[in-house]
Amino acid sequence: MRIQGAYPLTMGQLSMWNALAVRPPEQLWESNLEAVWPMSAAATEEQARHALAALAERHESLRTVYRPAQEPGNVRQVVLRDPVVECTAASAREPFDLTAQPAWRAWVHTPDDGPPQVHLLIHHIAADGAALRILESDFQALLRGEPLGDAPAPRELAERQRSAAFRERLTAAGEYRRQTLAAAPRRTASRGPLLRALFHTGVPYGAARRAAQHLRVTLPNLLLAVYARALAVTTATPEQLLWQLAANRLDPSVRRLVSSMTQWVPMTAAGDPERPLGQSAQEVNLAAVRAMRHGVFDPFAVTPQDFDHGSYFTFIPAPDDADPGPTELLPERLEWLAPRAYSGASFYLVARAYPSVQLTLRVMRDGYGRADAERFLVTMSGLLRRAAEEAR
Repeated sequence: MRIQGAYPLTMGQLSMWNALAVRPPEQLWESNLEAVWPMSAAATEEQARHALAALAERHESLRTVYRPAQEPGNVRQVVLRDPVVECTAASAREPFDLTAQPAWRAWVHTPDDGPPQVHLLIHHIAADGAALRILESDFQALLRGEPLGDAPAPRELAERQRSAAFRERLTAAGEYRRQTLAAAPRRTASRGPLLRALFHTGVPYGAARRAAQHLRVTLPNLLLAVYARALAVTTATPEQLLWQLAANRLDPSVRRLVSSMTQWVPMTAAGDPERPLGQSAQEVNLAAVRAMRHGVFDPFAVTPQDFDHGSYFTFIPAPDDADPGPTELLPERLEWLAPRAYSGASFYLVARAYPSVQLTLRVMRDGYGRADAERFLVTMSGLLRRAAEEAR
């Protein structure tokens, strides 16, 4: 392998590397992400392979392996000069050796009843959720032969994050984290069987967005407030420690960076059911904005992440060109999912906004059964539906 250079990791990459270091070998595959990209019926497999090679040439994270160090914070990303594209199918349960090969592969599959598709398998250290959308957009442009401008590189961000100008920001983020956790309620939680559920709230994107506007908060923070309130109701504990997944892409220079940018940032929220939801939502909105300002931190300069302390939350936004569409509420529906990903947070909610609000709950806490999970989801959906109805 011809090497372009070896560089420090970004704080997002370090967070992922740190999490992998304490994960059992049988759970390493759980950081693999999957995506399926459509292709036009006229596109050929050879054209797709050329576009994938150009994609790897364009984004350094697709040409990167990782060199461990005696001090974990000194691990290096080694960028290769030449793209290496593995085009054979693989199982999502097959872990990548991050030290030996770029952590992705893609292959073309043609279903019996449709046009060809590209299947992508990639490790989270190479791409987060936002980066997956960037990769698909760039792949489609390359497949069409459209020119693309220069792409930012993780090593450039890593250099900025180690500058004297950035040091104050990292220090402030570490202190914010220390103060938040010191003041947060501490409750004992032990791990139990894994449950996964998908709750279709029946609240269309347009109705949810209108409810957030009515309460003068952002849509993700309305859902975060509803999350805190539902937790307070179902646990009979008003104050909650919440962890948000910070995308850390507000800076235009990294908005189209393909890498792992996300880090967990804590906040506390009061979900007292006796207070008006609008009042709680505005307080949560302010606390969430403050937390996100501290979303970039050095994971080796703070206490290790405790995935059993507090409740975790991720918001999946609507596409930039999403049509608000209908606002009429539809019936709710609960769907139980097969278990997956035993590593990470023991109480974790993913809220998807489009085309309607869907709540995916993963819980593995002792004493938490299906009835408890369903009660929580029904409570959260009911609060959101009431907010949507009041905004009409």
